[in-house]
Amino acid sequence: MRWSSVLLALGVTVAWRAPMEGQSFMLQIRPRVGDTLRMRLDQQSEMTGTKSVGGSESTAISVTTMQMFSRAIVEGMSPDGTTVLAVTDSVLLSTSDARSRGSGKAAASAPQSLRGTRVRFHVAPDGAVTMSGDDKAPREVAEAVAVMPAAFPKAAVSVGESWIREMVLPGVSQLCTPLSGKLRVTFRLDSVARGGDLAYVSMRGEMQPATGLGAAAAGSTLEKGSVSGTMLVDRRRGWLTESRFNIAISSTITAPATAGIAAMHMRVKITQHMRTVDKR
Repeated sequence: MRWSSVLLALGVTVAWRAPMEGQSFMLQIRPRVGDTLRMRLDQQSEMTGTKSVGGSESTAISVTTMQMFSRAIVEGMSPDGTTVLAVTDSVLLSTSDARSRGSGKAAASAPQSLRGTRVRFHVAPDGAVTMSGDDKAPREVAEAVAVMPAAFPKAAVSVGESWIREMVLPGVSQLCTPLSGKLRVTFRLDSVARGGDLAYVSMRGEMQPATGLGAAAAGSTLEKGSVSGTMLVDRRRGWLTESRFNIAISSTITAPATAGIAAMHMRVKITQHMRTVDKR
């Protein structure tokens, strides 16, 4: 799973945050031009595959962890959003998959290939991310951006208010397995702090399988999926300061009958923690 970009109650801040009754707050991504935002991404992906072999079940589990340090350089601003240059400074990758570890230079080169990657994005005030037309991003980055939903409402919201976002899941493998369906997410402004400068947003959603012509993608059928997490929005800075996401997916992967390969039931669990790190 390479979803940068895509997406919890913050244990470091347990202090009581009193709601500001009668007030509403705009939640937007609008960093200042010239700002450089340094970010750290920690992600763990656990894949469990189960298939029937000779009347019994065979299960394989693979766990992959990734740590990425990057910079978001704010280059320009317009009424419809902000232009950001993302630079990947370093990537650390580890896996429990013996085949990946044993592939030698190929496995070691994966983090190296991402180091120094420079990709230009356009970020709308509601958080929607699109690729800049003048950049040729790596396939993994382009696919990750494709599944990033707009998170914030167009109008101001009050503490306790909720809103819904829906998006179509493209039939590609950003989430460790090909997906086809719909993601419906409910967001909620839980509380604010520091006079409204910090906004705590929670989210919970479900993935629904596609029907009709889009019911299957590349031999994989989505059975069910869920997304949950929290975001900390720094309204003064105009940026997402911290986010935690949990993703769970169940699907069935089938091969053509002529291949003689049994169907596999795949379960994927992804935990992701992103935070902005101030330079010291």
